[in-house]
Amino acid sequence: MNPIAATSDTLATGATAALASGSLALLGGAALVWRKPALRGTTLVVPWYWSAVSLAAISLTEILVSLTVSFPPQPWVVPLRFAAAMSSFCPLMALLGAKRPQDRAWQFIVFSLWAILSLPSVEWLLFGGVQEMHPARFWFLAILICTGALNGTASRFWPSSWLVCLGQMALVMPFFSATQSWLPDSRGPQLGLLAIVAGWGLLAAGLPRGGTAATRLDRMWLDFRDAFGVVWSLRVAERINAASAIVGWPVTLGWRGFYAPDGPSASVPEMPAAVEESFRALLRRFVSPEWIDQRLIDPTRREPVSPPNDRPTTSVR
Repeated sequence: MNPIAATSDTLATGATAALASGSLALLGGAALVWRKPALRGTTLVVPWYWSAVSLAAISLTEILVSLTVSFPPQPWVVPLRFAAAMSSFCPLMALLGAKRPQDRAWQFIVFSLWAILSLPSVEWLLFGGVQEMHPARFWFLAILICTGALNGTASRFWPSSWLVCLGQMALVMPFFSATQSWLPDSRGPQLGLLAIVAGWGLLAAGLPRGGTAATRLDRMWLDFRDAFGVVWSLRVAERINAASAIVGWPVTLGWRGFYAPDGPSASVPEMPAAVEESFRALLRRFVSPEWIDQRLIDPTRREPVSPPNDRPTTSVR
């Protein structure tokens, strides 16, 4: 027998599969715990909790299925695995709503999405057997996977985003007609967990490392951009640039930081104090004042630099 095939079959069934899933769960939990201190003071704590829920749902499902394995598998196995796989989209949806003050109410939408995506599980349990899913559902899941990948692509944490994307593909693809031969075993969930945990590990370790920011505001912007991704970063940049056009600030916020309107190669001669205050006001919808102050510390003074309080501010809507 091919040793690779034999190893794959062993990992796909029984106590060995349960041990593999449990080990991945422990590694994923360690990566999440390692990452959490960096999220303190931000609205990303809620997506972190959804990541923990998804990890528990997928890993506990695999452990349960592996320890109660039978052939043919029990009718509840595939529906339970599908519902667990759908939980992997909850952290992304929580991230897309991670703006105060609606971030708490947004969690109802996140839970509703999980319930809607898991509807085929209920149908399979009620009517028996795994039915081929409609192509519209496939394309909707594909859009969600691509959205998560693209949201992190332009940040320095793009490897993590793409690993999570690959993990979601491994979790989802076995449920479509061309790959349903993988449904009775654990190979798809194990590969999915492995990729997702690897992505979380890179994120927790802060890899790849970022470069040195030119200014204090650039440092704060790059940290926000890398943490929240493309969707919210473009929105914040849009609000800053709209205010700049109205007020006449000699500054533009681009993907790599602040620069003069002449182009990214042109440096800002003098940053207006109102820009910093408006930037603070925007980011306070996502992060705490302490998070902001940590990134605005003057390296020569080692103390936060406070902006004036009598300038106009902008807001994210």
